Amino acid sequence: MPFVHTSEIRIAYDVVGRGTETVLFVHGNLASRRWWKKVMALLPSEGYQKIALDLRGCGQSDKPDTGYTIPRMAEDLWDFLRMLSLTEVHFVGHSLGGALALLGASDHPTAIKSLALIAPVPADGLLLPEELYRDLEVMRQDREKMREGMKSVMPAAEPDELQELVEEALLCHPACFFELPRTLATLDITSRLTSLLVPTLIIAGERDPLIPLPSLERMCRRIPNCRLEVLTGIGHAPHIEAASVVADTLQEFWSRKDHGGKDGRP
Repeated sequence: MPFVHTSEIRIAYDVVGRGTETVLFVHGNLASRRWWKKVMALLPSEGYQKIALDLRGCGQSDKPDTGYTIPRMAEDLWDFLRMLSLTEVHFVGHSLGGALALLGASDHPTAIKSLALIAPVPADGLLLPEELYRDLEVMRQDREKMREGMKSVMPAAEPDELQELVEEALLCHPACFFELPRTLATLDITSRLTSLLVPTLIIAGERDPLIPLPSLERMCRRIPNCRLEVLTGIGHAPHIEAASVVADTLQEFWSRKDHGGKDGRP
C-alpha cells in the first residue's frame, strides 16, 4: 500500500487497474478507502486507473488533531493529485466525499473530467440532529451499537460486510465523530452550481435517512449537465448496498459522449 506525503499529512491509497482514464474515489465520514472495494473490483481493470484514498483522520492516513473542515480536507485532495501529477480526473465521492468533490470541482474546474456524487452532502449543507451526536458518542465505544447504527442507514447492506465497516469507523479520529459532522452545516456553494460545467451524475438511495432527496433534486436542477438516479430500496451507501448497479451506472456514465445528459434529471 503506497502513501503520498503532502506538506501536512501522509495519505494512504490503493491503485487498481491501468489505463488512460483516472478515477479518484473519495469516501465519506467514518469510513475508508475500503468502502470502494466492491465497486472498484466490478469496474474494468483495463482502461481505468482506479485510485481510492483514506481521508485525513481515517483508515491508514495520518490522524492529526487539526484540519477537520471541508475546505482543508478538500485541499488535501488537491495536494494528493498534485503530488501524483494527476489531471483530468473522474471524481467519485460518497456523502462527505461528495461534498469535497463538489467543492473541488468548483475550485479547480480544469482538473476534473466528470463528477459522480453518491448520496452526497447537498451543496447547501447538512444540519444533523443534535441527538445524533449523543448516539455517536455511544457508538464510538460500543461495536454492537456502531453496527446497529450503520445498519439503520444502509438497510440493504450484507450483515457480514457491516462488521468490516464498523472496524474501519472505529479507526477514525474522534474529530470525525464530533467536529467534522458539524462543519457540514456550514457548507453553502449553491451559487457556484450554475458554473459547474463538468458532466455530473448523482446517485441517491430511496431509503437514505440522512440526505434529503429534495435537496439533491434541487442541486441537480442547478447544475447544467446533471443526471440524477434514485435506487429503490437502497439507503445511504449505494456503493455498498448495490455495488453492481453503481458500477454499471458509473461505466455507462463515463462511456457516454457527454458523460451526462439531462434525460435522467427530475
